[in-house]
Amino acid sequence: MDSSLPPAEELVLVDRELARLDARRAQLLARRDWLLRVLYAPVAAPAAPRPAAEATPRSAQNVLLTLGGVLLTVAAVAFTLVSWGSMGIGGRAAVLGVVTSAALLAPVALLRKGLRSTAESVAALGLVLTLLDAYALHRVALPETDALGYTASAAAVLAAVWAAYGAALTGLRVPLPAAVAAAQLPLPLGVLAAGGGVLSFAWAALATAVLDLALARRTGPAPVRISAFVTAGALGGWALLTGLALSAGTPLRAAPLLLACTAVLLYVAVRTAPAALPTAALAGLALIAAAGGPLRTALPEVWAVPGYALCAVVLAAVALRVRVGSAALRAVARSSAAAVRRGLAGAGGGVLALALAWALPPVATGLLAPLARTTAPWSGEHADPLLDGYPATAPLVLLLAAAALAAVPRRWARCGALALAWALLTALPVSLELPYPATLALLLLTAGAALGTAVRPSLATRGLPAPAEDAAPAEAVAWLAFAGGLGSALGAVALGLDVRAATFAVLGAVLALFAGAAVLGTGARRIVAACGAVLAAAGLVGAGAVAAHASAAVTGLVLLTVP
Repeated sequence: MDSSLPPAEELVLVDRELARLDARRAQLLARRDWLLRVLYAPVAAPAAPRPAAEATPRSAQNVLLTLGGVLLTVAAVAFTLVSWGSMGIGGRAAVLGVVTSAALLAPVALLRKGLRSTAESVAALGLVLTLLDAYALHRVALPETDALGYTASAAAVLAAVWAAYGAALTGLRVPLPAAVAAAQLPLPLGVLAAGGGVLSFAWAALATAVLDLALARRTGPAPVRISAFVTAGALGGWALLTGLALSAGTPLRAAPLLLACTAVLLYVAVRTAPAALPTAALAGLALIAAAGGPLRTALPEVWAVPGYALCAVVLAAVALRVRVGSAALRAVARSSAAAVRRGLAGAGGGVLALALAWALPPVATGLLAPLARTTAPWSGEHADPLLDGYPATAPLVLLLAAAALAAVPRRWARCGALALAWALLTALPVSLELPYPATLALLLLTAGAALGTAVRPSLATRGLPAPAEDAAPAEAVAWLAFAGGLGSALGAVALGLDVRAATFAVLGAVLALFAGAAVLGTGARRIVAACGAVLAAAGLVGAGAVAAHASAAVTGLVLLTVP
């Protein structure tokens, strides 16, 4: 307020301000009354959210009781392992018996009240306590019993007890998978307790895996079937790896185990469509190892890889040609039969590819050795081979692979067979250690056959069905053969430089081959062949000039006649 105003005017302003404040106070009081009515008036809760409102306390109970169960388990383990010696045998048995019985019986009441999570945690505590009971029984009543044998027997008993407990209380999900896990131990541990070795342990693991598969195929709770399938894969995989490892040292002992693994894997592949392809591939590898191992021991060492390659080719051929004959079996395996055949054929192809990698060094030597010249031309001396002492059976692997691919009615297979045939002819001089004239003749023969195939690629694809003919252009076969012919011709020319007469013979033969390819060929290959013929002619003329001891000027003039 302005104190300088006259008293009358100031009184009017004070009254006006008080009136405004009274009006604002009345508004606030009315608003306060409304807010109190809204806050404290009884409102009916919606029907749908009620379960959610009640779920929060129940979830909190489950979490707290689960943590309590874990703490009880820790306390029970500590009691058994630490405080065991401070009590007599009667007290120990009484305490563990009472606690175990209470933990196993409590889930019955908890399930009736709808506390499923709590029942699960208490039941898990009861299962742990049964393990402690078994441990205590061994320590007190059966201390002289063999540990492995007792563990195997205890695992069998616990598996049966847990299975019966889970079957009685169908609302629990823990006991039955736990029973499946415990059932994995009796056979393997029993074999070890009886003094069995690695092979016996693998047989026990495979037998347990078969039982797991039988359980997984039965209708029942999903956790049980999943647990059985997982344990079957683990134990069956262990048996398979053991068989493959033993096959490297004692193949005759490992062969029956590998055959058994093959049968089990094929059963799984036929019955389980999503896993048919990889499972069938594993079955094929086991079968090849089972057949190739004994074959390796019966033959000399150099025949080991060809033996495995032969088994792989036979498996792939049988897998691609055999069809399911039984109508009932076809009905069961309709969706997986094709995948099984592809898996078996893929296993054979994979093993054959490894064998081919083993057989390639002689091919590289046969192609590159003539180019790695260390002696003077026409010296009569030959360069040392790049590869010495390699098994002479390497060409057999190339022959097997070429024959296998030639039997497949597909263009890409014929291309592979053609390449392998060229590789076989290239590797023969190195593998068989052929003399110089035979090596030259074989190189020229290989060049002639390859260039002839390039000129007439239809010869390499004769007999293919129409769909395969349309799958890829004939140019692929022609260029592949032409490249092989060029490589063999170049190797023959380089090798012919060792001897004067061989130089003229090889250059003349190469001139004839490229001239024929230029006349009969088409497209770019005709041009390349003509260039090769010109170069061969120039080499022949230049070699003649050098042999006649012509001067450099005369040699140059003579070479000008070639273009």
